[in-house]
Amino acid sequence: MQMTDILSKEAWQALEQEIFERFGLNARVYDDKGFTFTGHTTWVNRLCPAIKARPQGVSAICSVAHQAMAAEARASGAPVVAECDAGLLKICVPVMARGELVGVVGGCGRLLDAGEVDSFLVEKSAGIAGDEVEALASGIPAMTGAEAEAVAEELRQRVARHVDAALAAKG
Repeated sequence: MQMTDILSKEAWQALEQEIFERFGLNARVYDDKGFTFTGHTTWVNRLCPAIKARPQGVSAICSVAHQAMAAEARASGAPVVAECDAGLLKICVPVMARGELVGVVGGCGRLLDAGEVDSFLVEKSAGIAGDEVEALASGIPAMTGAEAEAVAEELRQRVARHVDAALAAKG
């Protein structure tokens, strides 16, 4: 089963937009290989697009966090709420069908609780000057751990309903 067997690309895009609007997260849907496929991009802060604009930033921060958290989600079958190496919240909700990982739904880009951006790591990993990191990180909103867990659970339930409907339709 693939993600587009569960919902259309456009329906996944709509879910990403809803996650962005309701929860203030950089919403992303990934396939089972860890690739985005919707072409939809949202940004809740100014730092994340600056990191993503640099290949070394993507590989050292974003990809590492996604791969580790997606692996944890695959192994546990449960959502994972943690911070990326830059110090920002990331939520990974596995999309499981018949015990197999089909993809991941989630979001990132807010501070978790009273956390803060690791300016030094971002500077060294992404090649963005420390003062620029500080400027780009100013005003990033926070989300409590309890709020993040609630978002993850809501997304888990929603994804499970979509998977169940797709499996029932296949017979």
